[in-house]
Amino acid sequence: MIKRMKNKLFVTICVAALSLGAVVPSTFSTVHASGTKTVYVDVEKNITGQAPILQPVQVSLDDTKTVLDATETAVGASNIDAASSSYGSYVKAFKDNTASFTYAYTSQIPAICYDTTTAYNQPIVSDSNYLREKEYNGISGWMFTVNNTDHDSSYNYYTADTALSSLPDGAVIRWEFSMASGCDLGLSGYLPNGTVTGGYYNWNTSATAPFFTRTDKTALITKLATTAKPASGATGYDEYVAAENALKNLTISQTSVDDVLDDLNAVLP
Repeated sequence: MIKRMKNKLFVTICVAALSLGAVVPSTFSTVHASGTKTVYVDVEKNITGQAPILQPVQVSLDDTKTVLDATETAVGASNIDAASSSYGSYVKAFKDNTASFTYAYTSQIPAICYDTTTAYNQPIVSDSNYLREKEYNGISGWMFTVNNTDHDSSYNYYTADTALSSLPDGAVIRWEFSMASGCDLGLSGYLPNGTVTGGYYNWNTSATAPFFTRTDKTALITKLATTAKPASGATGYDEYVAAENALKNLTISQTSVDDVLDDLNAVLP
């Protein structure tokens, strides 16, 4: 679970989990259920340089259901490790066998995040079957945005318990794994600067700036979720693959994303 401080209050950005074997469709994938709200869901691990755990899919549910319900429908309930806390429901892990990777921002992470001797109540875990919170360092975990923001127009923060009725129709629920409270996703975040009594992190009350400029991929994700992937060699295949590569490119520019989307729309309107 990643904690982010807003207006001097910690707000939990909830987490989800999923199975690699169930999630990389080679064609347009739609999960249907009775209901009135349609959303698009994906699960990304772009900080690893690897393809998403879940490519974008479309989910339709009754709008009394929640963000967590939509995520479970998209990935399969057996592929998600969800829990409850005083902050509400959250997801601790997505089922996945993540390959080894080189993390680009290690030098920008406080050393205490790797020091389980000083921060002895902030464990670092390892799970060969899931990509789980607190893997690789003590502050890693899953975050999500809705249409590239973590709050609505009234500044109510989204959580896994947020009802779909509070989301716009066609909203993009984008889950992303972070090892820096969102700073490595192009968001500002709160990082620890030491420990307090009991071996727990002492969290900064001032935000750390994003490590790079974030790109809005809402329209790209919607297009991938609603468009069948052509067969290799067919019209639009190369453009679709370019769009998939743009999705997993962590630091791609907005101009490049928009150009890739324009190219895909031109051949697969």
